[in-house]
Amino acid sequence: MNQSNYQSNLSLVNFPVVIKLHADDELMLIADKSNFEDDQHLKDMYFQPQDILIDSLGQVFKLHKAHELTLLKTANVMPLDDVIKLVQLHLSNHGTCCISKFSADSIPEALNCL
Repeated sequence: MNQSNYQSNLSLVNFPVVIKLHADDELMLIADKSNFEDDQHLKDMYFQPQDILIDSLGQVFKLHKAHELTLLKTANVMPLDDVIKLVQLHLSNHGTCCISKFSADSIPEALNCL
């Protein structure tokens, strides 16, 4: 995917976002577009085909890295309940108590708890 396609796909992303790596309950929060573009750790990462980026509207993007990091928009939208479950797992891994009581009224609210 060339740079212009990457930029146009990035313009479809609503921040904040989280990256969910396959077989890992940890979530990586990225607050805004400039953090995404400037994060050297992201640029250096190798992504599995099952790794996804979830934006604040629940839109799901696949992450692909050949020479550059690219985003591929999927038709999937993750519902709030599923995002809450991901956040609960993440918080549980950090030793947070009473995560079963965690709730949020929106996806951005859930993501901002990270």
